[in-house]
Amino acid sequence: MNNGLVGKSVYAFGDSIVYGHAYPHSFMDVVAEREGMPLTKFARNGATIGADPHASGGQILTQVEQATDIAPDFVIFDGGTNDAQSIFRDRAYTLGTYAEELEKTLHAMERKWPTARIVYVAAHKLGSRDWDTQAALREATLEACRKWDVAVADVFGETTFDTRDDIQRAKYTFDDLVNGFPGTEGSGTHPNEAGITTFYVPVVSATLQQISSR
Repeated sequence: MNNGLVGKSVYAFGDSIVYGHAYPHSFMDVVAEREGMPLTKFARNGATIGADPHASGGQILTQVEQATDIAPDFVIFDGGTNDAQSIFRDRAYTLGTYAEELEKTLHAMERKWPTARIVYVAAHKLGSRDWDTQAALREATLEACRKWDVAVADVFGETTFDTRDDIQRAKYTFDDLVNGFPGTEGSGTHPNEAGITTFYVPVVSATLQQISSR
């Protein structure tokens, strides 16, 4: 673990992919354990970037506002998975509103912790969400990350993890626990242990190591 990350603190914000869904030991927990990084998770199941009154997890911006003022070395977050439903299925807000709220969230992070390095985790390709909505949200998110100089751990673009493929959906995602642990045959949204270790952990760890060495 002599990679410059040992002992570096990380705060994690976002939705159930960061939290862990029904098993709160997500890719972030695995990355932190492997890299020797103290982790504090603020993510909540159902959270969104935009303000959807029907979303169960509230806004990610609220997670940031309620977090401690003590600065971490890294801030990691995801977003867009539940926004895809809010925009496409529920018509709760528009893509433009999503982009505005994302910028507010990034501004809040940078204002609150100006020394922290921010990383956005782009989730895998989701068979459980409308594809065109995913693509539009990805474009808007990457544009905001470029504008705010936010690093991207791009699981979407840098791996083959795609739950539109039914074999991958069944093998790498879960909805329910089996004997207390994540199972298989999920809806395509929540990565199980195999999905986490095969796809998420290598990309997130590599991104952290890369920006830590700058």
